[in-house]
Amino acid sequence: MHSENQIQLVDGRTLGYAEYGCQNGFPVLFFHGFPGSRLEAEKLHHAALKTNVRLIGLDRPGMGLSSIQNNRSILAWANDVSEFTTVLNIKTFSIIGHSGGAPYVAACAYRMSDKVHKAVIVSGIAPLNYQEARTSLHSSQKYMLWMIKYCPMVLKWMMKSSLKALQNPNQLKKMLKQLPEVDKKIFENHHNQNSMVLSLKEAFRQNVVGVIDDFRLLGKLCEFDLEKINCPFIVWQGGKDQQAPVKHAEIYANKVPQANYVFLEEEGHISILYNYGEKIIESAL
Repeated sequence: MHSENQIQLVDGRTLGYAEYGCQNGFPVLFFHGFPGSRLEAEKLHHAALKTNVRLIGLDRPGMGLSSIQNNRSILAWANDVSEFTTVLNIKTFSIIGHSGGAPYVAACAYRMSDKVHKAVIVSGIAPLNYQEARTSLHSSQKYMLWMIKYCPMVLKWMMKSSLKALQNPNQLKKMLKQLPEVDKKIFENHHNQNSMVLSLKEAFRQNVVGVIDDFRLLGKLCEFDLEKINCPFIVWQGGKDQQAPVKHAEIYANKVPQANYVFLEEEGHISILYNYGEKIIESAL
């Protein structure tokens, strides 16, 4: 596993990535959640080994090893991915995106259907220009969207406080207790818990600017129509997920023409990656 890789983009920015699975396997790019980093792909490392997949986790701008990009957009991410795959001489690939990485999967599927073999969304947040996407959000998520619009400085302070809490074992236990049982069980494993903390800390490697940008983009109107995505598309969703509402998965499943929907009643936001990792990767092949 190689977790400290970078390429330089044409505009001078760096793009950080981590490799897992089989070096010579079929390439699958992993887009992390919010907040997150390239290290999230480690969750699927063993599944990638079993399925002979070269799994590559990417840092979005301003997080991990990737430079900040001024005035960035979700659709602009497809340009970075196109340049990244060209530099690594990857002709065809699939994409898996978890949680807040879902809109970026959709952007690449929309812009790069000639290169994307399959696009896979797991526990995905849908574009908020759909009314049902906005109304189905948890009250705390709606509050954060309000904060990013009207009180961004307070939200930055809250983000920094959350980062400190992650490094306090007692505070971390309190945070994990709020999860549904199926997700809580995953983090009883100390390796899983440490990996989660490490990935979240990496998201804040360059302070909070990249994370704030990422959240601001989640609240903006989508720049393209999901109905115009023209590549095979798979949506995975757990019924116990409290962070990505089921309604969001249904939006992707109903709007994207070639979408297949896999609903698992007893899985949560995180557990689905651990318990169905191999099947999720197989769906991208």
